[in-house]
Amino acid sequence: MSEPEIRKVRPDELAEVWRVHVAASNDLMVRRGRPAARPADAPVASDARVALASDPDGYFGAVEDGRIRGMVSALVRGRVWYLSMFFVEPGEQGRGLGRAMLERALAYGEARGAEIRCTWATLDPRAQARYVMAGMAPRWPIYRLDGDAAAVARFEARAGLDSHERERRCDPGAAEKLTAEVFGHSRADDLAHWRDDGGAALAIERGGELVAFAYRRGERIGPAAGRDETALVRAVAAAAVAGSSGGRSVTMRVPGACTFLLETLVRCGFRLGDPTLFMASRLFGRPELYLPSGPILY
Repeated sequence: MSEPEIRKVRPDELAEVWRVHVAASNDLMVRRGRPAARPADAPVASDARVALASDPDGYFGAVEDGRIRGMVSALVRGRVWYLSMFFVEPGEQGRGLGRAMLERALAYGEARGAEIRCTWATLDPRAQARYVMAGMAPRWPIYRLDGDAAAVARFEARAGLDSHERERRCDPGAAEKLTAEVFGHSRADDLAHWRDDGGAALAIERGGELVAFAYRRGERIGPAAGRDETALVRAVAAAAVAGSSGGRSVTMRVPGACTFLLETLVRCGFRLGDPTLFMASRLFGRPELYLPSGPILY
């Protein structure tokens, strides 16, 4: 057996990298007494393809005997380094592959001048220990919330629009500007990807000015951003109503920092799933006003 090599992932290897992600994710679910979430041959998520295209120098695989045994993906957005994906095949864990890959991913952020490290962590204490040693502290949980048509109807009624607001289609430039204000850095390329990936954005306007927007892709809601918590709730409600047409359910990932949004959704009957954990070396932006797209691109 050859020594593992940590090297950059090639675009033609993305399907194999995704196989590692699915296998490791399912293994963690089973070890926690849950059914596997995805079939072994699940197709590569479009967000994962964009992550490799935007940050090819932060995408590494642990290769042994011609097979990818582990993978890590790190993104840099402005001064923020984000650990997007980090997985080792079941049966290959505990051999030091994760440590070696994470070192390369961290070095990528340093080379790009990133000042803040953050990640969306599972509840695996071994992984969280690595993140703590890399300077990232636990900040808040992130919950998956699912709402059926009845919950969405209650959400729409509770959110409401006042007489000075109106719902409209979202101008891409205005969404990019608001995201930069709330997240702390431009996400223009990511927003363009979500639009090209079938995403539709609804905006809340107040006095002729954009105060919030929310994207939806099918039943998935996010990202969303607002100038205040009330506006964020109303934009997410508008996207949820659009996503639930025909009686469909909708889903989103809500950080604990978004206290008002989280409480509103739970009160309206959205089902709270198992938590994950946001970890960061320090806080940035206005986290209470940003709903992430999901764990890969945040």
